[in-house]
Amino acid sequence: MRVLYFHQYFATRASSNATRSYEIAKRLAARGHQVTVVSGDSQSAPTSARSRRSPRHLVRRETIDGIDVLYLSLPYSNYFSVGQRLVSFFGFMIAATVAGLLQPRPDVVFATSTPLTIGVPGLAISRLARAPFVFEIRDLWPAVPVQLRVLTSRPLIRLAEWLETTLYRRARRVVVLSEGSRDALVARGVPPRKLVFAPNASDLDLFHPHNGDAGFRRERGLENHFIALYAGALGRANAPQQILDAAVLLRALGIERVHLVIAGDGAERPALQERIRRERLSNVTLLPPLPKTKLAGIMGAVDLTMTLFAPYPILSTNSPNKLFDSLAAGRPVLCNLDGWLRRVLEEGGAGMYVPAGDAAALAIALAAAAEEPAALRAMSINARRLAETTFDRDRVVARVVDALESVATHA
Repeated sequence: MRVLYFHQYFATRASSNATRSYEIAKRLAARGHQVTVVSGDSQSAPTSARSRRSPRHLVRRETIDGIDVLYLSLPYSNYFSVGQRLVSFFGFMIAATVAGLLQPRPDVVFATSTPLTIGVPGLAISRLARAPFVFEIRDLWPAVPVQLRVLTSRPLIRLAEWLETTLYRRARRVVVLSEGSRDALVARGVPPRKLVFAPNASDLDLFHPHNGDAGFRRERGLENHFIALYAGALGRANAPQQILDAAVLLRALGIERVHLVIAGDGAERPALQERIRRERLSNVTLLPPLPKTKLAGIMGAVDLTMTLFAPYPILSTNSPNKLFDSLAAGRPVLCNLDGWLRRVLEEGGAGMYVPAGDAAALAIALAAAAEEPAALRAMSINARRLAETTFDRDRVVARVVDALESVATHA
């Protein structure tokens, strides 16, 4: 089976970005399928507002673990304005469509959002090649940017909603990453038989309770501290200032043992750096985004991880990949998503919940966790068990691979 796979942000474990597409493509290749991924080129992507260089190669090709990856070098950064992002999205949409037309005829076309525009080359090549189309949604677009008031133009919203509906209707299968997204699509009229539930998953081979970086605490003088880690995007949807608000409250309460570590990048990072410096928040360490291979060791060295978002109800449908890394590492998760993941963590005894945007609740929960080592150990055991029994990467990806094989066979 020949698979043409569109994903604008394809990344391997050597990157700090989500590796879901890599894990799916690798398993497809292991089953003997030919996989071509059309992606943006992260090596030429600017990582800050000040590091924007022209790419050396407009197109480059690599073979990675049996996956044929075609990289298209178009500028994109988390520091871009809304207008710049839209230009980048539409530019990649056009370039990816042209690139797709130049590839051998596929047996199935697979596109994964975000952005929503990635579905256009997928659908276009599907129609021209008369191959079935499978669409994966990682977030509910345009509902998420609309509720966050990132997308406010009524014409653009109507266009995005039309595109969303068209993609759902034309796709042979729609892969969803959360129960909330599945319920939302069923309410929109998408037939349940068309939906494939495949959440983000745990890489049990990379993250492990005993895979800790022994030098992480020692190098920072944190041997006797309770360390809570936030790893991920530092954007508007994550509201990372709530972590610093909690740090201020912990300091005011005289709780010096709790130390907060933030690892990531995004538009909010400069403001975080400035506030940490200005308010002399010695109980916070800000790290750059970490490759997954490095993150595994740090997760194994901390006591707890935090999965935090801004207080917008639509975000409760998320399936954040770092949460599943934490489960594999056997680390309890303090989560502020009041949706399916809260239920999963509480029923599995693998974490705790605090309301989104409530820095006082976050600080109190962290202080309490630091004083309950026995409860924390129990949650750690439960976290790893949950990763092994429910979110093992092999089992979850098999659902996607099976769906692709099924639609290609019955095309």
